[in-house]
Amino acid sequence: MRLRTAICVVPGVVLLSSAGVAHASGFATARFGGEHGHPTTDNPTALYYNPAGIAEDTPGFEKKLWRVKIFADASLAMRWASWSHARSPNDEPEPDDAPGANTGTAELFNVVTAPSAAATFSIENFAFGVGFFVPLGGQSQWDINSDFEGDPNYAGPVDGVQRWHTIDGVLRSMYITMGAAYDIMDRVSIGASANFIRSEVKTIRAREPSGTNNVSVEGRSLIDVGGWSASFALGVTGEIAPEKVWIGFSYQAQPGLGEMALEGTLVNNYGGSVTTDQVKLLQELPDIYRIGIRARPEKNVEMRFFGDLTNWSTFKAQCVIPAAAETCDVNPDGSADPDSATPPYLHLVRNWGPAFGIRGGGSYWVIPSLELYLGAGYDSNAIPDSTLEPALTDFQKASVAGGLRFEVSELFGAALSYTHIFYVPRDTSGKSVLAELEFPSRSPDAGGNYTQTIGVINANVQLSF
Repeated sequence: MRLRTAICVVPGVVLLSSAGVAHASGFATARFGGEHGHPTTDNPTALYYNPAGIAEDTPGFEKKLWRVKIFADASLAMRWASWSHARSPNDEPEPDDAPGANTGTAELFNVVTAPSAAATFSIENFAFGVGFFVPLGGQSQWDINSDFEGDPNYAGPVDGVQRWHTIDGVLRSMYITMGAAYDIMDRVSIGASANFIRSEVKTIRAREPSGTNNVSVEGRSLIDVGGWSASFALGVTGEIAPEKVWIGFSYQAQPGLGEMALEGTLVNNYGGSVTTDQVKLLQELPDIYRIGIRARPEKNVEMRFFGDLTNWSTFKAQCVIPAAAETCDVNPDGSADPDSATPPYLHLVRNWGPAFGIRGGGSYWVIPSLELYLGAGYDSNAIPDSTLEPALTDFQKASVAGGLRFEVSELFGAALSYTHIFYVPRDTSGKSVLAELEFPSRSPDAGGNYTQTIGVINANVQLSF
């Protein structure tokens, strides 16, 4: 748990989330299927992107009474990130014998993997399927500050200047999806799916009793929570011209259809004494709208254009409350409601906003069994300067991708691609409001220079019979 000795921590204050590998806005990570994961796809990833697609025929495939498709996918993401922080008026002074304890640059290089799998079965115009996806979340671990390694007086700063917001941890929502679709007269498909979602947060941060970055009373706190929820998705795909042009639209509902309550434990080390409390974490994740068009002007050429709108405006805060409580009772200034019998342990203000992404790409079949493809896209930023912090980051971003797919008749296909995501650096110095809030919403100033870049290798295979 990395609860370091000789460090104090106030009970009930924790890190809520650690930055994931965001391929889209916020901490959305849906890149399974690579360039063929989109709202007009006909492979089994359609269970998530647009459930109507599982009833669609694949161009060039033999017409059959029934068909089975089995799809397996894995992504490997390599993330480089940094955060540089200069002393702000809201910071506590650094000790004279510990310069750089709270200022300077923190860095990380992490490698994260994400598997997905799905299978569909169609008979005449009906299709059914089940899949496993991880479309939200990620994990991270920041480098240590070697200047404080083995320091006899200050054990905390070794975890880096970003430790007041994050040290390491995991945040993820894993979907088990079951869906069905019907193809009406081979021209319009409609579909729906049900998601059973396991959400987890397990992460650690530095903290001091009043929410500042006072090194002399620095401690550690760990939260480990999880829970099950449900949601649904709806979609429609229209084949405008037979095996030539398709359009698709889908709606992915919020996990839990609103506020989620994740249950678990809060472990604190206070003066060397470890305590454990039962808690809930309250948060509200977004719903997503997707639209796309796919065209085959020639038999060996395909073009794809699609976009999404992710409603991150639902992500107002993350709040840790006692297990017996039901609501997070805080005032507009961040202070706990004095009339509440169960005030929150911690209330992290997010105040995110909606974000959108657009993407285009194309494929060229050199020979019928070998497809080469390219793609490029843009995703907007969901996090305002005022609440951006190293625990959860987002940027304006652009991406480019390239890959190939080899197919042995209809039976077997394998694809490999690489996507590089370029993030526009952000400077939020003097703009963070986190240190101006009242306890339990107060956190140290998170202003500074943020940079990031990510490379994603995706590989997938499909069996069809």
